[in-house]
Amino acid sequence: MPVGHRRGDESTSARWTGGGRERGMGQVVDLSGSEGGAAEAADGLVRLWESVDRRVAPAVPPAQFRVLRVVGAAGVVTSTKIAEATGAMPSSISRLIGRLQGAGLLVKEENSSNRRETLIRLSADGQELLRQVQEQRVDELRRLLKPLGLRGRQALLQGMTALDQSPLWEGTGGPASGG
Repeated sequence: MPVGHRRGDESTSARWTGGGRERGMGQVVDLSGSEGGAAEAADGLVRLWESVDRRVAPAVPPAQFRVLRVVGAAGVVTSTKIAEATGAMPSSISRLIGRLQGAGLLVKEENSSNRRETLIRLSADGQELLRQVQEQRVDELRRLLKPLGLRGRQALLQGMTALDQSPLWEGTGGPASGG
């Protein structure tokens, strides 16, 4: 854990710099070749996202929210595709879909071209919930990343974009594969 950081405490004496992470008295940890530095950077990103998640908790449990996100990204999708995208068992997805439909967040429709298949889409309320949570998360990320300054935020965005587009994500369920 970085110097000055306590779990649940957003204040820390460590801060991100262009080529690494600066601690206390200007000591910089180089992230370019150090496995420890990369692990520390990854831990920092996880803590950042957990902080956002704690402050912007959707009105539904995390597993249900993952389903909403998959359906929202796809537009119209089958339960089989939702199970594949989330890595959950089809029976679990069926129960989650039922709960979300009961809450008015999803709509199920018969597929006119394949009567054995049910198509799932977001209801207007489901779309609004996703929009609100996304807006709140962006606002919270802006607040948490403001201390980085413009150059620091641009460097973080550049690095995260490169990671997101990396072929290393393929087949891992990561961003490039849609998971």
